[in-house]
Amino acid sequence: MNTRFVAVWIVLVLALGVVAGDWPQWGGPNRDNVSLEKGLARKWSGNGPQQLWKVGGLGEGFSSVAVVGDTIFTTGMEGGQGRLFLISTSGRIVGRKTYGQETAGSGYPGPRGTPTVADGRVFVESGEGVLYCFGAKDGQIQWQKDLFGDLGGKQVQWSVAESVLVDGNRVICTPGGGNATLVALDARSGQVVWRCASQGGRSAYCSPMLVDHNGRKIILTMVEEGAIAVDAKDGRELWLYRHKNKYAVHAATPVYYKGRVVISSGYGYGAECLEMNQAGTSVRKVWENKDLANQHGGIVGIDGAVVGTGERGLVCIDIMTGRVNWSDRGVGKGSITAADGLLFLYSEKGEVGLVDFDPKRFTGLAGRFQVNVGSKQNWAHPVVANGVLYIRHGDTLIAYKVSE
Repeated sequence: MNTRFVAVWIVLVLALGVVAGDWPQWGGPNRDNVSLEKGLARKWSGNGPQQLWKVGGLGEGFSSVAVVGDTIFTTGMEGGQGRLFLISTSGRIVGRKTYGQETAGSGYPGPRGTPTVADGRVFVESGEGVLYCFGAKDGQIQWQKDLFGDLGGKQVQWSVAESVLVDGNRVICTPGGGNATLVALDARSGQVVWRCASQGGRSAYCSPMLVDHNGRKIILTMVEEGAIAVDAKDGRELWLYRHKNKYAVHAATPVYYKGRVVISSGYGYGAECLEMNQAGTSVRKVWENKDLANQHGGIVGIDGAVVGTGERGLVCIDIMTGRVNWSDRGVGKGSITAADGLLFLYSEKGEVGLVDFDPKRFTGLAGRFQVNVGSKQNWAHPVVANGVLYIRHGDTLIAYKVSE
C-alpha cells in the first residue's frame, strides 16, 4: 500500500462519525431503504436535478455506495481483483485497496455487495464469498473469512450478493450451509460467535436486516427456501417460512411493520405478508398479492404501505389489508429508495424518476431524467445522503443535488 493512500485513509476514516443524513451501509441507517433526511426538493426541472460531478474508473460491478461524513465507499473489479474505493464527496477518488479475487464468471462480473461502515471498520463481502474486515487506522485487512471454506457455505448460481449486517460487535453474514445458514462473527477478530442451523438452504442474494419485535432483536432475511427469522442474541432459528421460486432468487430484504413481515420475489411469485406472534417465534400468512413481484430492486415500507417495482410496474400495497392502493409504470422495472416522503426510482434502462409519495393515490412523476454515462446493467440501488442522490452505473458514480 502506498503512503499517500495510508495518509488519506487515516484522515478520512478516523473522522467518521455517522450523523443524520449519512448512509453508512446498504439500505441506509436502518437497512430499510429509507433515508432520514428532510428538506429535499419536491420537484425536478425538465432536465432533472443538477449534476454535481461524476467519477469513472471504478471497475466492473454492481456495488452501491455507503456514505459517512465526507467519504463515499464502494467496490469494483479491475483485472479480476476486487477493490475498495474511497471517494470524497467532492467527487475525487482518494484511495483504493485491493482485497482479492472477485466474481469474473456467471455472465455478470464484479462485486455485488455494498461496504458496511461501523465503529471504525469497513466490511466487504466479495461475490466469491470472502468477508473482509478493513481497519480504519491504516486501511489494512485485519481479518478475512471464507464463507465456503471456513464456514461450510455454498456458492450460488449468480455468485454471492450480500451486504453484511453489523449488530454491535457482531457481523452477520449468510454462508447458506446446513449448519451455517446465518453466522455471527466477532467484528474485532472474525471468530465465530454463533451459527444458525436451518433447513433454509443456500443464500438467495439477500442482505439481512435487524428489527426490534416487542423487545426482542430479530434478524430477518431471505434464503433459498424462503423467509427466515433468527434470534440476534444466540442465532436460534425462530421460524422458516417457505416461499420458493424456480431460480432461488429472493433478493429483496423483507419489510417489517408493526409485527408484520412483507416478502416479495419475482418470476411471477409476488408478495406475501406474514404476521409474527408476540414472541416472534412463529408466523402466519395474512395475505398474498401477485402484483408486487420484485426481482432484485428492493421494496420499501412507507406510511403503512409497501412499494416496489417489478414485473407489473410500480405497485403500492396497503400492508394491513394486502390491497393494491395504486399502480403505475413509473420509469419501469428497477430499484427504489425513499427519503423525506419521496420515492427515488432507478430503472434497469437507466431512467431515474421522482414521486411525491401518497399512499392512497399515484401523484405522477415529479421529475425524470436519463443516465447517459457508465456501462452495462443499471442495477446498483440509488442512495440519498446529505442532500445528494448517488447513482452507480458500472464503472461510474454520478452525484446529483436533490436538496432544496
